[in-house]
Amino acid sequence: MRDLPLGLQELVSDAHLIFTATVLEIGASSVENLPPQDDFVVVMVERPLRSEPGLGDLRRKKMTVKLLKTGDLRLEDRVIFFTLNWIQGGGIAVREIGHLGIQLEDDVAEEVGRLPMRHLADRVADSLLIAVAEVTAINPTPFEIRWRSAPQWATASLQKIEPLWGHPPEEMVILFPTSERPIWARSPRLKEGQRGIFLLHRPPDWPPLPQSDAPIRSAVFTVLDPADVQPESQRPVIEAMLSERSV
Repeated sequence: MRDLPLGLQELVSDAHLIFTATVLEIGASSVENLPPQDDFVVVMVERPLRSEPGLGDLRRKKMTVKLLKTGDLRLEDRVIFFTLNWIQGGGIAVREIGHLGIQLEDDVAEEVGRLPMRHLADRVADSLLIAVAEVTAINPTPFEIRWRSAPQWATASLQKIEPLWGHPPEEMVILFPTSERPIWARSPRLKEGQRGIFLLHRPPDWPPLPQSDAPIRSAVFTVLDPADVQPESQRPVIEAMLSERSV
């Protein structure tokens, strides 16, 4: 079994874009209005390993990478880049947080494949209440018009609640965003009649809860992350994670 580099899991977790690529130019730029710099390389993407759907198919596309260290790569080097988003417009530019040799490509791909399960485990561990339930009603709250990226909260009511972790209060309110702004685009959108497993969390310090003439008196929970609503088919997986949490 091949020894993997220390910190590989952290690199994979922290990177926005991971891809294998060949270095085409050094000290150059492939992005409009981004002047060349000594710590830039232009690369040709060979295999995207972790990407964002909005970027489309990156294979055979040129990209500018701002290196951690000038002179670290040579022409025609083939490496795996771990990068952060930077510029998307007139081309794509990213900031490197690390790179590895091409021989680890399949190992990195396997580590990327483990990300969804690791993320789910983190959400399970952070949940105050986890329950199988059905959404019975959806109601908007007063929209926060003062802030462009306000979540535009809506509330959901649940019934037929079967707790898997925690003790549901007699009355509770589930808040979720309805805004289409990028910051909230991947948050769950609950619907009346929807049934599933809900990973409920404490409301964040920001953004603030909706204001109302009739203050919410029951317990307030949120679902903000895509992993916070799971199909019932994931119950065995979640129960296994909960068994480890209770140890």
